[in-house]
Amino acid sequence: MYCHHCEKKQTDDAIYCSQCGRLLADGEEAAAALSTERAMLLSERAASVEIDATSQQPGKPKKTRRRRAKSSILAWLMPIILALVTAGSVFSYYIYQSEINDRVIKLHVEAKAEALAGKYDKAQKLLQEASDARPGFGALQKDAEIVALVAELAQSITAAGEQLEERKLEEAEQTLERINGELKGHKEPIYIKIKHQLDDYNVKLGVMRLTEELAGLNTVDELESRLNIANQLDGEEALAVKEQIVAKIVDISYKDAEALLKKKNYSDALALTDRALLFAKDNERIISLAKKITDAQADYEKREQRRLEQAMQQAAAEDLKNQTAAVEVVKIESTLDEFGDLNIVGELKNAATRPIYSISVQFIVYDADGKEVGKGKAEATPDYVDPGQKITFNSTVYGVYVENTTVVVDHATWYLD
Repeated sequence: MYCHHCEKKQTDDAIYCSQCGRLLADGEEAAAALSTERAMLLSERAASVEIDATSQQPGKPKKTRRRRAKSSILAWLMPIILALVTAGSVFSYYIYQSEINDRVIKLHVEAKAEALAGKYDKAQKLLQEASDARPGFGALQKDAEIVALVAELAQSITAAGEQLEERKLEEAEQTLERINGELKGHKEPIYIKIKHQLDDYNVKLGVMRLTEELAGLNTVDELESRLNIANQLDGEEALAVKEQIVAKIVDISYKDAEALLKKKNYSDALALTDRALLFAKDNERIISLAKKITDAQADYEKREQRRLEQAMQQAAAEDLKNQTAAVEVVKIESTLDEFGDLNIVGELKNAATRPIYSISVQFIVYDADGKEVGKGKAEATPDYVDPGQKITFNSTVYGVYVENTTVVVDHATWYLD
């Protein structure tokens, strides 16, 4: 039998331990207690940093008990200490990683700000520093690619500006077209500055092309087509070239309208001034010329009206003459033959303004006292007579028997051609 406290062997009938003085348990109860005590002791020994080999010496009971108490406390404290150390390590690691995350986020934000400000090199350095701290951060890699592309586009924009300054318009146009193609589909804020520069250079290119072409344009139609292009451009340079185009439209219109005015082509001249006023509605030169053309046209129309009226009057007179006095008697000669018959020969003239044909005359014969002694009718020849040409007629009045007669044509008929 053993003491379950100090493990000192005891006699079977002992009630108290001969070494530690503790109350002894008997039978199976003592064995169970001893077994439990041994298990605890083994546990204490396994957890302890140092085990005193002399703890079994019977001469030092108090020291052994203190060591056993300490070992028991350490056995309970070690898991707690380990848990605290582990928690502390985890917490420290968490703090360390959080600080890295905060630093990466700060670098990322700064890089975005620099990129938006157009400082692409600095933005790339900040993104590289952040990527070195967090190599697996996908957003950093994506933004780095975007900034690299924008930096490349910025260099291309700069190159296009230099080409424009050197007036290498073809090269500049190709560069700007390439940049425009690469910008398609990109709506991120970082591209806004590049897009603004692209718009400005496109306007500048358009203005430079229009300026070069302007010297060779000499018609209003050509200038109007270029003005339509200029109207799609913004900025002070575009406004200046628009004013140049309008000024040239005014000059050409003024010159052409004056030439038409001299030719008395008033309608076409006014059409030119009206068109010019569509582009320069307040231009005093065009307004003054339009008034001059209008006044000249009105004066011309008045003169033409008077001339027309006179022509109409003249035409009416001519028509009246053609209708009533187309045949003019030039002379008439008559002779009395031995049979008392009067032979008459007359010369007539076409006094009309148009040809006449089928001319016939009627005449009366008077004696010296004015008494009618005969009359007749005759056909004139030739049958067709142009204005101013002469015709003749012949006739005989039988049984007159009177000398000194006078023949008078009192009626004539004709047809106007």
